[in-house]
Amino acid sequence: MRQVKKASRTGVRTAPKKKGSKIAPGKRRNASAMSTFGRRKERPAGPLMQWIDNVREGNFGTRPFAWSALVLLGLVAIYGFAVGGHAQAMRDAAVAKTNQALALSGFSIQDVRVTGRAQTRKDDLLVAVGVERGDPIFGFDTEAARQRIERLGWVRSATVTRLLPDTIRIEVVEREPFALWQRGGELSLIDAEGRPITDEGVQDFAHLPFIVGFGAPREAPVLLKMMRAEQPQLLARVRAFVRVGDRRWNLRLENGVDVKLPEAGVEAALAELRDYDTQYKILSRDIVAVDLRLPDRVSVELTESAAADGGIATEAKMKQGVARPGGPARGGNT
Repeated sequence: MRQVKKASRTGVRTAPKKKGSKIAPGKRRNASAMSTFGRRKERPAGPLMQWIDNVREGNFGTRPFAWSALVLLGLVAIYGFAVGGHAQAMRDAAVAKTNQALALSGFSIQDVRVTGRAQTRKDDLLVAVGVERGDPIFGFDTEAARQRIERLGWVRSATVTRLLPDTIRIEVVEREPFALWQRGGELSLIDAEGRPITDEGVQDFAHLPFIVGFGAPREAPVLLKMMRAEQPQLLARVRAFVRVGDRRWNLRLENGVDVKLPEAGVEAALAELRDYDTQYKILSRDIVAVDLRLPDRVSVELTESAAADGGIATEAKMKQGVARPGGPARGGNT
């Protein structure tokens, strides 16, 4: 509060004298005092920086380690929960409950429709599908069902789909029977790729080519395809294709004659056999086998009766064998 001294008797008031400045006239204030004028105070260090400073000074607080231990324990608990299968079990249970609720709402399997089935037995197919009437349609695993169906012998491929709200549709593509395969004492039906189809009911396919020996299913399709294109008349007379040592073929004709084919050049050998048969009718004569394995001749093995009678009387060449052009003839058994 400003002090005002009483005036003199004349009534005039005089203002108080100002205090004198400590700074002499003509001199500036202290520069250091002026440099801090108007600046904000520095902010205090945050918790992290304080903790780092404490670590540097060797003053370790226990709170960060306590929080780290809690986080580690939580991660261990979550890992054990997942590895132990509890999370998956809870998820599966929730999905099953949802599917059951949807089934009660009308989304349940009431019908299974199958197309393309001819040889596959219905009972085997239904077992492979693995569903019952009333099962939740959204709980049906179409991919697993497809894999089970394709394990059936007759099935080449299958497609399984849902037709909402209550139908399962199965489209089946079956294998085409190609030949009967005998190895040892077993007989199987195989497809054109040489894969066994079934061992049951093979008697219903007696009209198919008959192949014998290990390795025969793998090589037979090539030979049969060639003979269908080049030798259809000879193919019609073949009763069995016998694989010898998994290297070459013998053809057993319907009259019991064996045609011994070479390992290589089979097509040329069969063409030559056709020409000789057209000229000499050797496949219809009293012989046991025709050997085409040698590159320069066709050798004929006579039956015992024909050999006793001096060979095939109607063709003198047949007594000693039929020579290929450019090579000598050779008779006798081979």
